[in-house]
Amino acid sequence: MLNRFTCYRVIGLVLLSSPIDAYANGNNEWALSITPYFWVTGQNGEVATLPPSEPADLDVSFSDVIDNLDMALMGYAEARKGRLGIFAEVFYIGITVDVDTPGPFFSGADYEQDLWALSLGGSYRLTQNNQYQVDALVGLRHWHLENTFDLEPSLLPAQEVSYQESWTDLFAGLKGQAKINEQWYLTGWVASAVAGDSTSHWDIFGAIVYEYSNAMSFIAGYRHQEVNYNNGDFLYDIEMSGPALGLTFKFL
Repeated sequence: MLNRFTCYRVIGLVLLSSPIDAYANGNNEWALSITPYFWVTGQNGEVATLPPSEPADLDVSFSDVIDNLDMALMGYAEARKGRLGIFAEVFYIGITVDVDTPGPFFSGADYEQDLWALSLGGSYRLTQNNQYQVDALVGLRHWHLENTFDLEPSLLPAQEVSYQESWTDLFAGLKGQAKINEQWYLTGWVASAVAGDSTSHWDIFGAIVYEYSNAMSFIAGYRHQEVNYNNGDFLYDIEMSGPALGLTFKFL
């Protein structure tokens, strides 16, 4: 997993942008865009179980997500006036999977996860012309995670263990947009936690966009996030990756 220093270097070297801010608002009127999207995110890493057992290994590829998905809710909204923008994102995913539990204490577990992430922030347009635009962004991301393990017996008897935790990170990054022609352009973002409760957290997204009309665009891309949070016996050290599809509605 990348540390914060590496991510800052990526932010400085890579020009990416928001998957939602799919157009430039060149006047001083407020413009709103709303994007429902679906991120088919696989997960790989470690989640805490029950001491003295070691953390469970979570390995779910994005191709397995549909089979293990209980529910998902994802959406992004942004309002922009001139150089200034404000944005909000909600992300929820619920999955139930089988996980391995290293060590002799348990022989495996059924793992149920409910993960919420709510982001609020603002952006400032650093530069813009007919071919590209670059924004600086800053915001807060609040996480809420509920883990439930149905642990299978080995040296210890079968039992159910539940954890829930909430934490908040301050993140900063860059987003940008590069025009291909009148209807197609590249877009994405790069951001990292700069303070807060996570040991580390960063988020990178890249996509291609087709602007069907002034009111609607189609987005197809790939997103990768890493979050490492621990508090006592609670551990969530996960990478999330997979393709993302969205539809943006614009209101001028």
